[in-house]
Amino acid sequence: MPFIQTGGKELYYTWSQAKTTGEQPGLTLLFLHGLGSSSSFYATIIPRLLEAGLSCLAVDTYGSGLSKFTGQDQDTRTIAQDARHLLSTLGVDPGRTVVVGHSMGCIVASELASDGNFAGMVLLGAINPDPKYHAAFGKRIETVKAQGMEAMANTIPTAATGSRSNSVHHAFIRALLLSQTSGGYVSLCNAIVSARRPDYARIRCPVLVVAGEEDKTASLGDAKAIIASLGTDPTAVQLEILPGVGHWHCIEGADEVGALVTEFGRRITTTIIQN
Repeated sequence: MPFIQTGGKELYYTWSQAKTTGEQPGLTLLFLHGLGSSSSFYATIIPRLLEAGLSCLAVDTYGSGLSKFTGQDQDTRTIAQDARHLLSTLGVDPGRTVVVGHSMGCIVASELASDGNFAGMVLLGAINPDPKYHAAFGKRIETVKAQGMEAMANTIPTAATGSRSNSVHHAFIRALLLSQTSGGYVSLCNAIVSARRPDYARIRCPVLVVAGEEDKTASLGDAKAIIASLGTDPTAVQLEILPGVGHWHCIEGADEVGALVTEFGRRITTTIIQN
């Protein structure tokens, strides 16, 4: 299995390269997952993206999935640094990369895109850092420390999904949650609590924002507030709302998300070719 060393951490990643016909490398999608998740969250949409000629690079954030937690403190900025190091090590040009974030990963994606050198950004269930989240995450930290990850696995799969979700979706989410260690999960809860609001005004690339109509974790209001703060030309910002979907978009609405991201990637590719 592929791992990368960075800052004393060992991170697992998957690197699926699409076939290209030209001399220049095609577009790459960099996937950043959310809390209690892993790179496998995106496995439902990656095959479709590869068929469309879009390469896919997904990483398990430090303390999640196969990227073991070893006690190092972290925040959204260090997670962004890890992502930059991964791109650099693999020789992936940010100018030919769309950064895709889910939930907590949206904060990291926005940190990266505010550097101004990414081709595009996709936000799924975007969370806008705010003190209003602190109490909920503080309670979650206490629960995990006392009861372990099973407490999250017994509640989140049904509580954080929408009316279209089914038992297979719930089982997938449960498996993702149980793949976490308590220490890694608590570390990422703290990263969300300490997260500063990204400098959205510095983001100028095209942006796709996808929201679940029944998302009780990331509100549509947060998504609209982020959009209003972007420095991107409004004509290059797209908001899509998925009916009956909660917070786990790539599991609950894989077909819709896959289609939206594929079309967005194709438009970005066309722009790169024309320039």
